Amino acid sequence: MHIGIDARKYGDFGIGTYIRNLASAFDRQGEHRFTYIVAPGDAPRVSQTHRGNTLVNSSGKYSLRELVSVSGQANRAELDLFHEPHYTLPLGLRMRSVVTIHDVIHLRFPEYFSPLQRTYAKMMISHAARASDAVIVDSAFAGSELRRYVTIPESKIRVIPLGVSRAYAPEATGESAAEFRRRYGIDGPFLLYVGSLKPHKNVALLIRALAQSGDREIRLVCAGEDINADRAHAAAIGRAGVAHRIRGLGWLPEDELPGAYRAATALVLPSLYEGFGLPALEAMACGTPVISSNAASLPEVTGGAALAFSPASEGELAEAIRTVAADASLRASLREKGLRRAAQFTWQRCAEETLNLYGTLS
Repeated sequence: MHIGIDARKYGDFGIGTYIRNLASAFDRQGEHRFTYIVAPGDAPRVSQTHRGNTLVNSSGKYSLRELVSVSGQANRAELDLFHEPHYTLPLGLRMRSVVTIHDVIHLRFPEYFSPLQRTYAKMMISHAARASDAVIVDSAFAGSELRRYVTIPESKIRVIPLGVSRAYAPEATGESAAEFRRRYGIDGPFLLYVGSLKPHKNVALLIRALAQSGDREIRLVCAGEDINADRAHAAAIGRAGVAHRIRGLGWLPEDELPGAYRAATALVLPSLYEGFGLPALEAMACGTPVISSNAASLPEVTGGAALAFSPASEGELAEAIRTVAADASLRASLREKGLRRAAQFTWQRCAEETLNLYGTLS
């Protein structure tokens, strides 16, 4: 088959991780031919890194133009199948298509988005789910959420969990825990948060729980959006009186993330909503204990290997922080459970299941 992939989010956090790892796994198979449609800035990296053709597309992401320019390129390339790894499935495709819908947060929490964002997401998710020949979701939870808001047959949905890169392991290829600490001048025990500061990530609750935990030694290190530059979260930090215990690093280069996980006492994932929750698996693969909310897809992904709490209860999270910080035997138990759980998720398996799905549509 000649398969096209919309790789214009190749360099992004989240969906970019999905695209990069699928492409790397696809490089190791010789049966199919691939064409990647890429943003101008990513073209050199994609063409030098992966097997296959690259087509450059300069349309803005989430623009009306992309909906016709991407399909125009796909149609001219005479593809047998097109895979859209986000819900922005182009219009007018003349071949079979697969779309990956990672979550439906715009539909579940419309209050977090502008009227234009809500309308666009609702239209595009509905179009993608109905117009595609198959829909990939990262978890059974994500599939049930999609069917809650869009009427499509369950048989059209395929659950294909994400994977964990081999770079995430207890012993490093790449940056070690000690190197990470030296690079950022971090001493002592710390909790790690990885991700954005969007409302559903529930980071304000984590700030309050840190203050309530009573453990004055442990700090919070945030890798992702700059927590100190965000007005709402900076205000929450001020009210909680924990400014001296919180460090924002911004988005880390991909090769530094394993070192951050290895150095942390625990990863904390307080989300109200996740379609999957990749940081939990990445931390587990590094042997780092995980404290996770019991919401959405997270119990499905962590599989009992994390210390769970209600995302509505800062008291429960504060107690979890106290317990993990103080109990070395619990940390060891969570480490072993996490390593076993993470070993079940590989990008090779994700790619093989994706290729099998392509084959059913040929």
